Amino acid sequence: MKGARQNGFTLAEVLVALVVFSLVAAGCVYALRLAIDTRERLDAVDQGLREFETARAIIRDDMLQLVDRATRDEFGSISGPAFLGGKELALTRRAPQGERLLLAFVRRGWTNPGAQAPRSSLQYVEYLEKNGAIIRRTRPYLDDARGQPRFDRVLFKNANAIEISFLAGEARGELDWVSGWPQRGSATFPRAIALSMESARYGLIEQRFWIGALGRGTGGQS
Repeated sequence: MKGARQNGFTLAEVLVALVVFSLVAAGCVYALRLAIDTRERLDAVDQGLREFETARAIIRDDMLQLVDRATRDEFGSISGPAFLGGKELALTRRAPQGERLLLAFVRRGWTNPGAQAPRSSLQYVEYLEKNGAIIRRTRPYLDDARGQPRFDRVLFKNANAIEISFLAGEARGELDWVSGWPQRGSATFPRAIALSMESARYGLIEQRFWIGALGRGTGGQS
């Protein structure tokens, strides 16, 4: 009796099929990994932009709410003008090691619903540079006291070459930017501030914020 003929794949055909399947699978895995990496990068960029816009909104709001109110230090002495910045602030107040003070001021508009907290609606604020970041520092009460806690919020991270300047007015038809405030014979507040920094992601960044009524009329920044 003749045996029935068996049909099937040869060993070579099976090996070729396995190679083709492996190549297709490897291509799919690479495409999936590429898509995941792209999504992660986009999420990181989106998060960075949100943090950047939030920081700009905080600074703009602070500059719109400035108030002429001097504060007292822990010994009860007036600690200086209501608004201090740049070189003048560095000469007036000593910062802790590793920190550089940029701005010090008092602002209104600190919400206190129902006046439940035993504090004012005014708030003392400092901007400072620390470990390559711009930080907004606040405290519960306007006037300083020993042991009073501080609360830090990072506005910009991974920043280098941080500089701040102040618009004093116009001189010879050009804007007069100075590196410290107050200036002799000047008003309590400058007309605007300019904050510049270098970012690894965005390069050189310069933001300008109008102060007080000027900011309310122009959107507060440029």
